Amino acid sequence: MKNIQGTCLCGRNHLAIKEYGNFVYSCHCDMCRKMSAGPVMAVDPETSDNVELALDEASVTYYQSSPEVERVFCSTCGTYLFWHHLERDHYCMNAELFPDIIKEANFGLQVFYDKKPAYYDYSNETKRMSSTWEEL
Repeated sequence: MKNIQGTCLCGRNHLAIKEYGNFVYSCHCDMCRKMSAGPVMAVDPETSDNVELALDEASVTYYQSSPEVERVFCSTCGTYLFWHHLERDHYCMNAELFPDIIKEANFGLQVFYDKKPAYYDYSNETKRMSSTWEEL
């Protein structure tokens, strides 16, 4: 797919991925679960070369959750938009912002699986990576 468009809940912040397939993964790390009350479903367009952001700076909040990573939210509607690894210029975005991706999503990976609490599981088979990025 090319030029995939997404917005936050209120529509003030627009994001686009220049080229992407339909791959969706989930993250079970402590920060993602605390931020979203469950695992984050994400897409990984990688670097800023593949991302176009049209953010309403009056309606966006940047939170540096670790020395390397900032998380970005719409401060009007509260939608989690993406995290950005600053040094690597790597983006991972909220999959639910992109209807064209999720309507035919290929969910095949769970990261930080060793951090996943026991009270939920997915029914489909996926590749599972630990917090040390080793396959489980």
